Amino acid sequence: MKERLQRIKEFIDRYGKVDFHELEEAFPDVSSMTLRRDLARLEEMNAVLRISGGAISVDSVLRAKEADFAERINYNTTEKLEIAEKAISLVERKSCIFIDGGSTTTYFARALPDDHFYIITNALNIAETVLRKEKPTVALLGGDLRKNNFITVGQTCADFIEKINIETAVMTATGFIGATGCFTCGSQSEAEVKRHVIKKATKVIMLLDSSKVNKSTPYNFASIYDVNCMVVDEKFPSHIKTEIEQKGIKVY
Repeated sequence: MKERLQRIKEFIDRYGKVDFHELEEAFPDVSSMTLRRDLARLEEMNAVLRISGGAISVDSVLRAKEADFAERINYNTTEKLEIAEKAISLVERKSCIFIDGGSTTTYFARALPDDHFYIITNALNIAETVLRKEKPTVALLGGDLRKNNFITVGQTCADFIEKINIETAVMTATGFIGATGCFTCGSQSEAEVKRHVIKKATKVIMLLDSSKVNKSTPYNFASIYDVNCMVVDEKFPSHIKTEIEQKGIKVY
């Protein structure tokens, strides 16, 4: 059976996505019922994702997501490096920091000194980045794993947040509406986690590169009054920065 499972996995990996009819043609000596059971086993092994009428290779999904993330993290590189360097100066050594998932916060995680921080995150790539350092301790929040950006969400994640103390939350947003001062993201479940973190944190630092200004995504999760400060790049519109600071929010 192991050999058959391996052959089925390799077949799905080769094409990325196959329908059940293609599997039946490729494995004529295997009954339809057995093929369905094999797909269920492969899904339990995190080798494939079953979809209506067929299956998708997890390896192909991961490669696509890695390519998508690489594209995002390489966009506005100079601005994100600038933001990360400024943000590092705003966190206390050996403190407990929540690091939000995102490309800008990934630069922050990379720039974090190798010191005895306690890092909490719901983003797999953030946890992996910090774990490359020797001294920080990392806690990865449990919950439902979102396949599009590999962050955990859901009630388990929220329950974990309720039981911990966060000194500083380093957050980011998909969009920022200058007129309303609202930070937005593209997922309701992600927005809920962000709200829980902001509520629990003693200090909230929002990292925002200029490409996010006046970019609207569906879900509001915070306003400028929910953060202690913002860290932006030099291209950030000066008039919006002035308006925010007039409302008592420091912008670095």
